[in-house]
Amino acid sequence: MSDTNRNMEDSQTAEQTGGEWRKEKRYQGYDLDKTIQKRYKRPWFWKILGISLLCTACVLLVVCGVVFRSNQRRAGYISDINGANTMENLLTDHKNVQITVNYSHLANAEDYKTTRFVKKTNNGEYYSYYRTDGMEEDYREVIRNQQMYRYDGKYVYYYGLLGNDYEDVCIAQIEGEVFQANDAVRITSEQESGDFLKVEATYDVTEGDEYASRYGFQAGDQITQTLTLDKDSMIVLTAVETCNGEEFHSYTVEFDGKDRNPEFYQNIKEEEPGRECTVYFDYEGNDEETYTFDIPGGVYFNVLEHEGYTVYSDEDCESEFTEYQMQVQNPETDLTLYVKQNEE
Repeated sequence: MSDTNRNMEDSQTAEQTGGEWRKEKRYQGYDLDKTIQKRYKRPWFWKILGISLLCTACVLLVVCGVVFRSNQRRAGYISDINGANTMENLLTDHKNVQITVNYSHLANAEDYKTTRFVKKTNNGEYYSYYRTDGMEEDYREVIRNQQMYRYDGKYVYYYGLLGNDYEDVCIAQIEGEVFQANDAVRITSEQESGDFLKVEATYDVTEGDEYASRYGFQAGDQITQTLTLDKDSMIVLTAVETCNGEEFHSYTVEFDGKDRNPEFYQNIKEEEPGRECTVYFDYEGNDEETYTFDIPGGVYFNVLEHEGYTVYSDEDCESEFTEYQMQVQNPETDLTLYVKQNEE
């Protein structure tokens, strides 16, 4: 075959196979597998980068999951704490409980302290001894057998309980002494230590709330709460509140201490009744009811305030039973009071 014919034949072959023709150069055809592999082959650093991004995403998902569960657990602390901290729960495994609360940095009052000792009597009702120290008018109070006695340092007063006074006032005060967490607080940390759990929380003061009205804090001030709880029962043993690092409120629970039976109450509880006090509640109203109280002689008588009602010492309801009249009453004679609804 001549050179001319050979060149023409090679040219046709190159065109059919998609190859390239270079004069005076040997033809090199395409290897499809090698060409595709070369075109799509990724460098190793792209593979490493992809794996790193995948690992990072997995770590972020794990961290987000842990944070989410932690936030859920912390939010659950509030309901757990409030559910566990009741007077009934505090007395479940203890014969008595004493709660001490200290108040300081008040807006319009001096620092003072309150102490409430509570136990269950044989009939299942509460016995409560309550005292204040540091208030302008300190007093001692005993609630037992659905009766309330108070002592102001000079005289003993018997408060006749009317209607739902025992449940709505006495029981509410006793059970309300137990710590309850504000739903607006934010749990910031928790740490276990043996049988105890330490929880820290924050709260932002809002206009008109107790922190503003009672302590004089400004809206936006941040309150820090530090709680020590029994890990198993979630009962709060101590609670301390601070603002800008300064403590202004503390709460402490003590169990199974000595009975608190004040002397003023010991002196009267065994005495026979010496006077009779009668109260006509809702006098001349649709729900008028008569209450009769037999109390020891020498004890002053009074009733709790009832919104919308006025207490009178005469049947015509012209002489109001004021604080002064209550204090100058003859504690040896019978007494009749009329509690009448105010006219609109």
